[in-house]
Amino acid sequence: MARIPDEVPDNAAVYVSDMMSTGFAGAEAADIPIGGTAVVFALGPVGLMAVAGAKFRGAGLIIGVDSIIKRQDLAKFYGADLIVDPSKEDTVSRVMDLTSGLGVDRSIEALGADITFENAMEVTKPGGTISNVGYHGIGECVCIPRLDWGVGMAQKTIKTSLCPGGRLRLQRLLLLLRNGKIDPTHMTTHTFKFDQANKAFEIMDKKLDGVIKPLIKF
Repeated sequence: MARIPDEVPDNAAVYVSDMMSTGFAGAEAADIPIGGTAVVFALGPVGLMAVAGAKFRGAGLIIGVDSIIKRQDLAKFYGADLIVDPSKEDTVSRVMDLTSGLGVDRSIEALGADITFENAMEVTKPGGTISNVGYHGIGECVCIPRLDWGVGMAQKTIKTSLCPGGRLRLQRLLLLLRNGKIDPTHMTTHTFKFDQANKAFEIMDKKLDGVIKPLIKF
């Protein structure tokens, strides 16, 4: 447990225990070098915080991938330099174009889908890292594109991470909030009273009404 500083409102503090910690872990596991290139696949709450994490890590170029306008705009707010819309263009080709055909140093997969994981492998440079914080809850296996993996010899590292916790980490994340380094409340699109919790879970499950993150007030 970590004490919430008096200067940090509860509607911001709720984000440190999951979205901020998980998204930042994606950037940390990717080990983004200062000035390096990074792409974040899927700009939900975890992906948005991965974008912010990439900015904190000093990435020189951050590319966000998502088709929803609201999420694209928030990604820019949190630090994305460029956006790729998979509903309008081929994701891999566009990322390669944006990096002069070189690919990125680091990819962060924040959705948990086969296509985004494969895309991440395809656009990552040899010797680069694919950081996976998406939950792959469907299927028996995850496919690795053989040629883009360098037939097993491209020295591409795959790292996975679960939401890191613990008092010290929570204290550090709360310090970011207290000192105004980041404001996660922009991701809160809906607010509900406690007796409306089932409705909150429904819109989150079905992705209704442009939801990014609902807040439930006790």
